[in-house]
Amino acid sequence: MLKTVAEFTFEYEAEIAKGRLESEGIEAVIVNVNTPYPGLQLGKHGIELKVHDYDLESAQMILDTEVSEDEA
Repeated sequence: MLKTVAEFTFEYEAEIAKGRLESEGIEAVIVNVNTPYPGLQLGKHGIELKVHDYDLESAQMILDTEVSEDEA
């Protein structure tokens, strides 16, 4: 089952986070991208980044860690 690990306003933010997770071996999926008005959150949720429930804790730790200049 997929769980939401983070929400974003812009697709590029979600893509960066997805890349960070995938570089650590965690499969991630971006949902709610194809809205008629990019950057506008329609309804309750914006663009969501989802991972398998068994990867949720690890994914949260990775996304909570700041990116150093060497990684950027």
